[in-house]
Amino acid sequence: MSSRPLTPSPSGSVPDAVEEAQFHARMARLGTEPVSQRDRRRGPQTFGRGGFRLGWKGWLVIDALVVLLVVAAVVAWPPIQACRHQDKTTGFYAGDAVDKCIRRGIAERMDRADQRLKALVRGSGR
Repeated sequence: MSSRPLTPSPSGSVPDAVEEAQFHARMARLGTEPVSQRDRRRGPQTFGRGGFRLGWKGWLVIDALVVLLVVAAVVAWPPIQACRHQDKTTGFYAGDAVDKCIRRGIAERMDRADQRLKALVRGSGR
């Protein structure tokens, strides 16, 4: 690092002023321009791309929604596939349909999960 000051010398030499202007232009392109006193009061400067910022509560909601969607997919996917397979291979009895089969399959999976959780809480499961 140079021991020369960043401001032009009192003699006002032109090469130093040009060099300083080039330095500030490079720093502005890189996003590392020195922060003025007015900007310091606003808080930390974010460099790079701007964009969408959320607080921890917003990210908590997004994380909860992602977990909920994954759980819903894990619960619903096997009954959907089983009912579609049954519809293509053997069909349904009178009064039954694919949507009823799917609802019944999801309800069975939810009941089974509920029973397993209850057994786990009671300590009576394996």
